[in-house]
Amino acid sequence: MLKYYPSFRVKTDQKTTGNALLLNGVPYSGDYYQTYDNKFYSGPNPIVGPNEELKPFENYGNSDYLNASNLPSSVKNQFLRQTNVTKTQALEPLSYYPKPTVEDYTRGYFIRYFIKKINSKGFVTEISSEEYNEFVNGTVRYDVSFYLVTQIFWKLTGDLNTKRYSQYDIRLGIIEVNKKNTDDAGKNFLGLIEFIGGEYTKFSRPTT
Repeated sequence: MLKYYPSFRVKTDQKTTGNALLLNGVPYSGDYYQTYDNKFYSGPNPIVGPNEELKPFENYGNSDYLNASNLPSSVKNQFLRQTNVTKTQALEPLSYYPKPTVEDYTRGYFIRYFIKKINSKGFVTEISSEEYNEFVNGTVRYDVSFYLVTQIFWKLTGDLNTKRYSQYDIRLGIIEVNKKNTDDAGKNFLGLIEFIGGEYTKFSRPTT
């Protein structure tokens, strides 16, 4: 059964001409949609379907289709070019699920990075710090002029809620800090607040 995805976490009405995705090892042409966790399915959206999972070319290095003797050389060459693309050279931003390190928790925070298409109101993708830096440096393979990036200071440790310890010692809690930083970034980065979805304690290790 296909997993339910909120509308703001699905990039619908995408099209491929058979040079990027495979269905059961065979190049796929037609409508597809992409989910926030970087999975691909056939059809313009989850409602219409048919929701058959598609795989990027780089996932099929040993595909029987690729090794078929009757495979047209033009298709095979395109396939090989695609499989040689590294993560940092992807044709679109790659979704990333952050995992704070021991050092991050010792420091008490880390930075989260996000990207979206300029003309898209809702579809936001979280990316790695490496991809963010490569975007800023213009070394990613996709066209940076179509995208916007932003970053958020994300509090990991401390009190869950803001507390006053004395007249002059007011310590902002994890929830307030992360919500404020999300709201501030979201003013010019539509869809970010919905992407975070109120999960302001995500990754956190509150002391109280």
